[in-house]
Amino acid sequence: MSLPRELIDEIMRYNDLQTLKDCSLVSRTFYSAARPLIHSRMTLGVGSARRGSEVYPEIPFSSEAFRQQAEVFHTRYLSAAEERGLLRYGYIREVHLNLRWLSNPERVFQLQQLRALETVHTLMICWLDLPKILPIFDGCFSQFVPTLRSLSLQNTRCENVNQVMEFVCRFLHLDDLEFTCLGRWMDGAPPGSKRPRPRQPLPFGGHLKLCGTARIAQCLADFPGGVRFRSINVHNLPDDLEKLLAACSSTLEVFTIGYLDSRESVT
Repeated sequence: MSLPRELIDEIMRYNDLQTLKDCSLVSRTFYSAARPLIHSRMTLGVGSARRGSEVYPEIPFSSEAFRQQAEVFHTRYLSAAEERGLLRYGYIREVHLNLRWLSNPERVFQLQQLRALETVHTLMICWLDLPKILPIFDGCFSQFVPTLRSLSLQNTRCENVNQVMEFVCRFLHLDDLEFTCLGRWMDGAPPGSKRPRPRQPLPFGGHLKLCGTARIAQCLADFPGGVRFRSINVHNLPDDLEKLLAACSSTLEVFTIGYLDSRESVT
């Protein structure tokens, strides 16, 4: 229809995945418009490892094999995707990593195919072991630093709140943050310790979600350079929430409280 490509891309973003797949079968033009969105998300977890084992079935897949050799299964899965052209052209913009049950998660982070991803703007990590990963951050995450805009940490293992903030401060262009289930393992900052400071003020102008966390609201409220979130979503009201809201008072547009107990669903 001779529409500008930017307008076509914007229209295509409003379609769900199945519609995009249907569109890709209509014509070459539709295919070229739909393919970047169809392949924009990559998920590595038990499911992808199992599919990797099906591609090269000489090593039987089992729970113990996955724990000890997850990087082998993921390499096979990523190699098969690479052979089909799914990792080329900068299509992948979202990466979801589920590290549960892995004995050596750092080996997965250092896979060649994962290290080559330089267009990722959204990163979600489940079961990250911060004490183990922080000393080798550059070897695991440096490819994401220039482009990452959204970070989600779920069920993260950490010793204190400073480790969480040190990890966050490494990503210099973050707008969106999500923390889920951090409080059960996390202590406050060690006595006399200094909170991590980013090399430059972080944008923090998008969306913030806090669920099952402790002590994070205080850190964000006191964050060097300030925070400017437009949307805040909290579950189980954290301490120092008032201070966080005050810090975002000039930019906050949407504030949502999720509440859950034995008598009511989420409100």
